[in-house]
Amino acid sequence: MAEASQYVIFRMDDQLYGADIAVVREVSYRTPVTRLPNAPHYVEGVIDLRGEVMPIIDLRKRLGLPGRPADGDTRIMVLSAGGITAAVIVDGVEQVISIDADTIAQPDSSVAVAGQDYVYGVARMDGRLVVLIDLSRLLSIAVA
Repeated sequence: MAEASQYVIFRMDDQLYGADIAVVREVSYRTPVTRLPNAPHYVEGVIDLRGEVMPIIDLRKRLGLPGRPADGDTRIMVLSAGGITAAVIVDGVEQVISIDADTIAQPDSSVAVAGQDYVYGVARMDGRLVVLIDLSRLLSIAVA
């Protein structure tokens, strides 16, 4: 039997995404953003989260999804990978689940999905497909 890994399941529109829990340091509510001049369009600015200042990335913009106003479900996920810490804005966070490696299917390269450069697999959860996304790769490219 293949080894299981833990994933944080989050939502962008009606699509579920999964991120390796090793990259997600915490989930929090939105905090005030300080805008930065000349930042890439997907970088909202920086936030001060309990004394730690970090960039905040609008994941909708980074994945090429249409904009949407924040609501009561909107969360930020603080990511840490490769010595980089940043926050991403997501539409909502659902749960943490274990997914067996042998149940992850490789995405079909002929199907175009938002953020497909960061997609490394698809898994099933309660009859729904979860797109597994490499947030550490996204983080290293977005903040570099």
